[in-house]
Amino acid sequence: MNNRNGFITFLLLILFVIIILLQYNSYRKTERFNDDLNIFIQSFGPSKVVVTATSSNQQAYPGDEGDWLIWGMSVEPKTLNQINNDADIYSRWITTPYIWEPLLEYDYDTMKLKPYLAEDYDISEGGLEITFTLRDDIYFSDGVPVTSDDVIFTYETIMNPGIDAASIAQQYVDVERVVRIDDRQVRFIMKRPFFKTLDALAFGDMGIYPKHIYEFNDPAEFNERISTPVGSGPYIFEKWDTGSQIVFRRNENYWGSKPKLKKVIYRFITNTVACLQALRAGEIDLMIPEPDQFAELASDGAFKDKFHCLQYYEPRVPFFFIGWNIDTPYFSDRRVRLAMTHIIDREKIIDNLLKGSGKIITGPFYSGGDQSDPDISPWPYDPERAKELLDEAGWIDTDKDGIRDKNGIPFRFKFMYTSSSALYIRLVKLIKDEAAKIGIDIIADPYEWSVLIPRLTDRRFEATVMGWGGDVIDDPYQIFHSSQIGDGASNYVGFSNKDTDRLIETARMTLDEAERNNLFHEVHRILHEEQPYTFLFERPFMRLLDRRLQNVKIHAMGLNWLEWHVPKDKQKYN
Repeated sequence: MNNRNGFITFLLLILFVIIILLQYNSYRKTERFNDDLNIFIQSFGPSKVVVTATSSNQQAYPGDEGDWLIWGMSVEPKTLNQINNDADIYSRWITTPYIWEPLLEYDYDTMKLKPYLAEDYDISEGGLEITFTLRDDIYFSDGVPVTSDDVIFTYETIMNPGIDAASIAQQYVDVERVVRIDDRQVRFIMKRPFFKTLDALAFGDMGIYPKHIYEFNDPAEFNERISTPVGSGPYIFEKWDTGSQIVFRRNENYWGSKPKLKKVIYRFITNTVACLQALRAGEIDLMIPEPDQFAELASDGAFKDKFHCLQYYEPRVPFFFIGWNIDTPYFSDRRVRLAMTHIIDREKIIDNLLKGSGKIITGPFYSGGDQSDPDISPWPYDPERAKELLDEAGWIDTDKDGIRDKNGIPFRFKFMYTSSSALYIRLVKLIKDEAAKIGIDIIADPYEWSVLIPRLTDRRFEATVMGWGGDVIDDPYQIFHSSQIGDGASNYVGFSNKDTDRLIETARMTLDEAERNNLFHEVHRILHEEQPYTFLFERPFMRLLDRRLQNVKIHAMGLNWLEWHVPKDKQKYN
């Protein structure tokens, strides 16, 4: 009897192993098949290609439930509304995709677009018709289903001329019309091919807005909605204590797999020294340090026992620059802009201010990507050449007061920057000292971030230093095409060049990646010669994080805190 039972048990074990092996083999085949199709679709492959996949937010999250994540942020956003010119990288970090979710998302490891709110998408031959089919199990936080009406509402709101969203609307200039097929299907018909069609139509920067919540009669109603965001994401807005914090709580009725952390708080601490003190005291869990702070702490063994010191590059790493307002009498001449670049010692900035953690750049494309032209060399630090260029441009010290002048205008300008950045404060001082040596007087002009942003969009500045966040694939149209000057758009410096416009327009319609990158290399060379920006550096993302947060991984696209959890014995908050 025992032998017979043992034989049956053995057979059942063999059968179980066979089933597991068959399932694994099926999974690997499906995985390879989807990878191949994604590569095909990214190049606008043949007609009627459909990919179905499970969004990453449906994967199981390891670890215990509970506890909070508290960010220490040096900048308080002006708005949480992502369909607004005042939206910035900080408001996006806070809201998307945690409140508002996109149709497609970039996989953190493969960096390929894959379904999210949409369960699949269909691209016609030539890429002029893109049809999205929504999942049938997605809901906003109030329980109302997400439908194609919400997708169309989001698009039409962005394109409404009364909405303050010119900097966002430029992504959709190639859309001819949108067609509602049914509750779950929506089709976008394009005027012409666009190499970032899927990226734009994924609505990754703002997510899908619920029509029943945000519908308006007067666009001013929508423009004034800067708080209380409502979406389909895993978190729900709880409150915004202006000047102090923004609080989210977990959406307990979330349609997908819920993250482990039950609350996320963004606490605003403008002074990075105070922010670090709060981190050490356990009042916050995560902060973005200044480069000198990071360099010191990353070599401190006792600090690293308690905190992660994370540093990484990825395609979305910002590039930092000085923007010269071309409509001012100082910077309308290319020779003057080039002279200003020649007085900036970027190697010294990286060595002294960034503590070696940075790379000199020559243009707006990620230096590690194929869009950037590797054959372009940075303009050197050369004050003598700067003097020659200024003399050629007619900026000479005619009255011998130590300041160059032209047509009775002294070369004295205001240099705008955010007052919360110790790096910018030191950078402006360094450049001010260098400028004084060649007869230029710089007036430091600091502002809080919420005040600086509208000055940028209204072009009420003479020079400014800041950074642009990158993308997996960049499109320079937003910041360098002449159509994006004024009306709240993002060509803040007023750069206008017919050749650049033509190249950017052609590149946007070029689906062959190698051919398109050759066009972007030409754009890169023109910008290098014209210097509407002095391109300074790109530097890695830096984060300091309490080690009680676990499952912290650096992916090809950086950190994803939705994966994090805190073990029960380390949890601090109910």
